[in-house]
Amino acid sequence: MTMSFNPRSDESEKGAYAHLEQSLVAPDEELQATTAIPMIEVVAPATLSEGYKFEAQLGDKTYQVIVPPGGIEAGQKFMVPMPSETLTESMMIPKIKVPVGQWKDGIFGCCAYGPFHNHCLMAAFCPMIAVGQVIHRLKLNIWGKPSSVAESTGVFQRIVAATLAYTAFIIMINVVCMPFDSAEGYVEPPSFIISLWVIRSMCHYIYLGFLIYITWNVRHHIRKTYAIPEGVKSGLEDLCCAVFCNHCTAAQMLRHTTDYDTYNATCCTEKGVPDDVPDIA
Repeated sequence: MTMSFNPRSDESEKGAYAHLEQSLVAPDEELQATTAIPMIEVVAPATLSEGYKFEAQLGDKTYQVIVPPGGIEAGQKFMVPMPSETLTESMMIPKIKVPVGQWKDGIFGCCAYGPFHNHCLMAAFCPMIAVGQVIHRLKLNIWGKPSSVAESTGVFQRIVAATLAYTAFIIMINVVCMPFDSAEGYVEPPSFIISLWVIRSMCHYIYLGFLIYITWNVRHHIRKTYAIPEGVKSGLEDLCCAVFCNHCTAAQMLRHTTDYDTYNATCCTEKGVPDDVPDIA
């Protein structure tokens, strides 16, 4: 039996993360039991505190595990009950496995599935919508932070609407300003053209600032949720990636939060994959 674990929490990281094997239960190891309840010996995927809850994968199914009193350290073995006999197939929800402890691939793996793969095109030409797809998968709010179901509902649609409104507005301003933008030599622009130039610049900076901010928050959330340490212990990795490698960061987060080896990517849809694809664990 092979089990992999995906922690869900904003618990602080303690100590260095040990290398996490994809299989957290030795397949040939005899399962122990206490009293009449079958137990499974598992290995902690990260340092977790008492009462921490996370989902365990059994094949392509999931169930919940609670960290025992006293907490656990990365690599420590502890016992959990096997799923109850009353847990039927209809009660078990399929989930896509997401790597724990490390990114699925590097930040510059944008062309891992080819330069014309939908996720690569979305990140290159529509990074705001690409990040919106990740937000929808992780059920975050419009700022890219954990939230209630009510706050996370409809966030992708709002991001798409804002992106379309911004694009249409900029196009209209560009059309009006075109004679002055492309004029040869100096042409004294009327005051309303100067005002449009100022508004256009402000819109650019607001749009770019919002994109950087939500990318920063979403990447930080992914690292915390899946116990991924920074490559360089600076505390600024997520911000630097959002500022200097925004398109590549959006593509990396898209790849990390689904399985493009199994499922096709789609453009301009909430999840970036077909609707019948399972959620992530």
